[in-house]
Amino acid sequence: MKNNNQSSHKKLAIELINISQKSALEIMKIYETNFEINYKKDKSPVTLADRISEEIILHEISKIEPGVDVISEEKYFDEESKINSDCFFLIDPIDGTREFIKKNGEFTINIALVEKNKPVLGIINAPARNDIYFAYNNLKSYKISNKDDAIEIRTRQHTKTKVMLHSRSIPSREMQGVMDQYGINQIRRCGSALKFGLLAEGLADLYIRLEPCYEWDTAAGQVILEGAGGAFFDINFNEFEYNKPNFLNSDGFVSLANLSQKEYLLK
Repeated sequence: MKNNNQSSHKKLAIELINISQKSALEIMKIYETNFEINYKKDKSPVTLADRISEEIILHEISKIEPGVDVISEEKYFDEESKINSDCFFLIDPIDGTREFIKKNGEFTINIALVEKNKPVLGIINAPARNDIYFAYNNLKSYKISNKDDAIEIRTRQHTKTKVMLHSRSIPSREMQGVMDQYGINQIRRCGSALKFGLLAEGLADLYIRLEPCYEWDTAAGQVILEGAGGAFFDINFNEFEYNKPNFLNSDGFVSLANLSQKEYLLK
C-alpha cells in the first residue's frame, strides 16, 4: 500500500464499502433460496454464500490494492495463508453463518485493514438489515442505512453498565457469573459482528466474549467501536494485538461503550 494517510484511508473505505455491497447483493440472492449447508473440519457450518462472498471480495481487493496480503476466513482454513508485511486485510466473508442459515438477518460482512498489528479501517455490512457501519483511523464512525447518507454514530458515555450484548448462537456457562459480578441485569442477544455496530451506535453498554474467536471476527468492529468513542481490550483489559499465531483470539475480549467503564468494572 503506497499511502496510509487519512485521505487515502477515506478513499479506501469508500472502495471497500462498494465491494461489500457487491458481495451483499450476491449473498442475498442465495439467502432467499433453500441453499445447501456443509460443515468444515471444526464442524462449523459453511454455505455457498460464504464462498461466493469471499471470491468477490478477494477479487475486488486485488484490483484496488494489488500485492497487499489478505487473510480471509475460508481461504485461510483451506490454505493456512501467511502474511509478508505489517500491512494486510482481514476478511470475514460472512460472519454469523449460523444466523444466515436461520435467516434471522443477524449476519455481516467484515472487512478490515491492519497496519503494524492494529486495525485502522473497518467495514461491517449487515445486508439483510440494509445497514453499513464503517470507520477509518479511529477518528469517527459512521452508519449508512437503506443507502441514505452516512451519519456519525457515538457510543453511550455514562459510566455504569446496564445493557450487555451477548451471542445468540453460542451460549456461555460463565456469562451469568459475569453478569452477577458486574450487576448487569439486562442482556441483548444478537448474532455476529453486528454487536459491535449496535454498541457503537449507543444501543448497549458492553459486549464481553469469553470464548475463543478469530481476528477477522473483531478487527473491523474494533475500529468502528473506537471511532465511535468506545474501547476494546483483551479479556485481561490489556491492549489487543493482531497478527497472532493462527490469527486466533484464544481468551476472548472486552468491548466497552467508553473508557470510563474500564475503571468502573475493574473495581
